[in-house]
Amino acid sequence: MNARLIIRTTAIAGLVLAGFASLTACAEERIVSRRGLLSSLPGAESNIPDHRTVNRPDILRTPSSGIRETLEDGDTVILHAKSVRHLMAHIVTTMQNGEEELFVEQVLSSKTRQEFVLRGYDPAEAYKELIRRERDVFRLFNVMPFGEQTPGLFLQKIGDNEFRLQIPRSSFGELRWTGIDVVFENKNYRLRWFVAR
Repeated sequence: MNARLIIRTTAIAGLVLAGFASLTACAEERIVSRRGLLSSLPGAESNIPDHRTVNRPDILRTPSSGIRETLEDGDTVILHAKSVRHLMAHIVTTMQNGEEELFVEQVLSSKTRQEFVLRGYDPAEAYKELIRRERDVFRLFNVMPFGEQTPGLFLQKIGDNEFRLQIPRSSFGELRWTGIDVVFENKNYRLRWFVAR
């Protein structure tokens, strides 16, 4: 009887070991970092691709001229907003530079401009409202400094080519605006408006 018990115990132990062996054979391999140990040193070279390289469709690539392009005439400015972060930069820059007309034409979405007109207001009132609420704009942008690349934030689709970037409820604090709605039109992101609490 003891011999049978030893054989069964040995068989069970063999099955358990075989199970562990098959589990370790199926282990998942993850790349935690693609940067070499010395990659940040000046003159360092590596065949490892840079982890920050993102393949984007042409429509979302930042032009070589940058996100703010001044044409040869020296007066005409063209704003490129291929991400919400670019759009946020344009909002801040146009506010700080007093560029009301540029804001209305190239930062504000055509939908929002049309809504202002339908309600009997000049779309420039949108700019004036942002100047009045400048502190609310900057407080919100301080919480989402990298736009849609801010850790924990995600663009949510809210309509046809319309998206919302909103901070989590736990981060609302004293903020009056908790997010930004944007529209992708004419190959650029444009401001729909801000999300109130």
